[in-house]
Amino acid sequence: MSEHLAAPWPGMLDWGGDWLEDTASELAHLGFELRDGSHAGSQPGPRLLVALRDAPTLEHFDPEDVTFWEVHNGRGRLVVLDRFRPVPQRRPFSWGRIQVTDRIPVSNQFLTFGGTLLADARSATETLAAFTSRAPIVRWAGHSQGVDPMVDDIGAFFARLMVPIDFQPDAEQRIAAANPEALYSAFLHDASARLRPGGHLRDAYPDLANQISREAHRLAHDNPVAWDAGADLLGSLELG
Repeated sequence: MSEHLAAPWPGMLDWGGDWLEDTASELAHLGFELRDGSHAGSQPGPRLLVALRDAPTLEHFDPEDVTFWEVHNGRGRLVVLDRFRPVPQRRPFSWGRIQVTDRIPVSNQFLTFGGTLLADARSATETLAAFTSRAPIVRWAGHSQGVDPMVDDIGAFFARLMVPIDFQPDAEQRIAAANPEALYSAFLHDASARLRPGGHLRDAYPDLANQISREAHRLAHDNPVAWDAGADLLGSLELG
């Protein structure tokens, strides 16, 4: 293992240990695992763990590759991580979809507000990856998993982001420049307005409304800079 990936760095979640060995332990009999995906205020926080192995274990789900988005020159582009990519890697990933695909092929999909990807070889036949974030990573669809409560609203919000990207100069760059917590804040501001007290949507979806309210209060308290940045971003995109 590369020593420079064992320790945390500015902006990384406080893993509290050796991420590679912790991930290996979590995935001893699994191909992937989402840990604390909806618990953005926890430590070490949301993390999607993936094992890329030369030989399938046939025990759970045997990932062949992972696709995700990154920012390049202010624009999003799709990236593929597989067993043949150089490691170690430590790189930011962007908001949108993460897709883990098996050899069959079938896939499991997640939505993310962005974060940091760690990837390293644990042996000559096994590469491990951890998508870490200070914002939620939620199950969206897939072969061997359910979906998370906020996923439809997050997906709808991401779809709405495409409108200013298509019609406003520099909108994509402004969204790309937002850190994961600021973009999550923009989502919470937007969802809070839609689920405002007294509104028919709040009455129809009380559990979702309570979850959004709790998260909005937590983020505003824990990171007021990101909370305000999210409101500013939403307003600049003319979505708020």
